[in-house]
Amino acid sequence: MQRVDRLFANLGAPGAVVSLATPVDDRWVASLTEGERSLVARAMDKRRREFATGRRLARAALAELGHRDAEILSGPDRAPIWPGGVAGSISHCDHAALVAVTDAARATVGVDVEHRSALKTELWKSVFLAGEIEALERYFDSSSRGLFALVLFSAKEALYKAQYPQTTTYMGFSELHVTIEPERDRASGRLVCTFQNDVGDASRAPDARFPAGFVAEGRYLLEATEHVRVATSVLIPRARG
Repeated sequence: MQRVDRLFANLGAPGAVVSLATPVDDRWVASLTEGERSLVARAMDKRRREFATGRRLARAALAELGHRDAEILSGPDRAPIWPGGVAGSISHCDHAALVAVTDAARATVGVDVEHRSALKTELWKSVFLAGEIEALERYFDSSSRGLFALVLFSAKEALYKAQYPQTTTYMGFSELHVTIEPERDRASGRLVCTFQNDVGDASRAPDARFPAGFVAEGRYLLEATEHVRVATSVLIPRARG
């Protein structure tokens, strides 16, 4: 297991965020609890292997926050049910799993991991806004454009996971505009995620709604580990101005 603390660097995280990654491995299937095993009882071997690796990694991250031997079941919406006081996110692909956990009273987090080398151009119009496509074509050359399109897609996945615990609301790709701000070597950078529409319902809880124009920040890493091509994160503080 490898720490990927860089995913939350310079985000002003209000409290510790534990983020870990590890290769997907069959051996973690045996570590599932009875309840967790029931969630993937009918799944294909690939799905069971990825699920088990994510749960094992999540338990390791939770232990750093003082929650040992936690069973991580899923709700009706298939989102992980975290121990009380914890906000977290799990992502996995064919090759690796990525997890982040933090204090739920202070923030919610979302992570996404991808092992593909690019997002195919024919998919762009279904997941990106016109302005996002224009930025990809303007700021990234043909050799890297597909990779940064994958970063953009991954950022939207991470944002969805970060906002969902606060709103419990589905939001589509078009409800978010993401700006990628690469750092000097382009292997890492900042993500600026701007809500295009109101999401959630403030009558349910004061922080259960994000108004249009709300900005959440995140980061991306390329080649974050040997098995991770793209990793993204988004952190949303609970106290919002």
